[in-house]
Amino acid sequence: MRPERRIILLALIILAATAAAAFAAGVADQAPGAVTISYELQRMPTIASNQMAVWVEDSDGKYIKTLLVTRFTGRGGYERRPECLPLWRKAAGVGGPPTATVDAVTSATQQPGPHTLVWDCTDSAGRPVAPGSYAYKVEGTLFWAKEILWEGEIAIGDRPSSSQAVVSYLPPGVGEGAPMIDKVSASFAPATATGR
Repeated sequence: MRPERRIILLALIILAATAAAAFAAGVADQAPGAVTISYELQRMPTIASNQMAVWVEDSDGKYIKTLLVTRFTGRGGYERRPECLPLWRKAAGVGGPPTATVDAVTSATQQPGPHTLVWDCTDSAGRPVAPGSYAYKVEGTLFWAKEILWEGEIAIGDRPSSSQAVVSYLPPGVGEGAPMIDKVSASFAPATATGR
């Protein structure tokens, strides 16, 4: 074989190996899919209410990402009204001035009715999370220090999954009547199913 052909062949082998490594790295950097969190919302007819936050934690309870927080709380309303969403604030480490991360998910108070949020299976820095079990939490301030909290777990991996969240009230027993947040559930679609 001529030296020129050997050089061309060697260059093609190196190029193919580099492309394969880049493809493998790109696949590893992709999120495993998407989680859709669904819930129904009813506005509370009282002051010091209608604040809510939705966030994700790993199986060890470590904060991963906030998907939504209502504008009053997200823009620092907790400094004037410390009863607002204390569980989310503790999990997300929010206590000082609002951050760019919180600003990005701050939303006006949602209208009554069904809602969905999509978690792209990345953390707050935009890095894909590893397959495994994750907790999704939906907290609402009902009236001053009275809270509703929905908690569920969703499996993230190579197969679709779904789950129903469970409700609790803080302090216990304050949940009489129609809840502010209801029918919370989640479903996971792997990246192959979402076309990613």
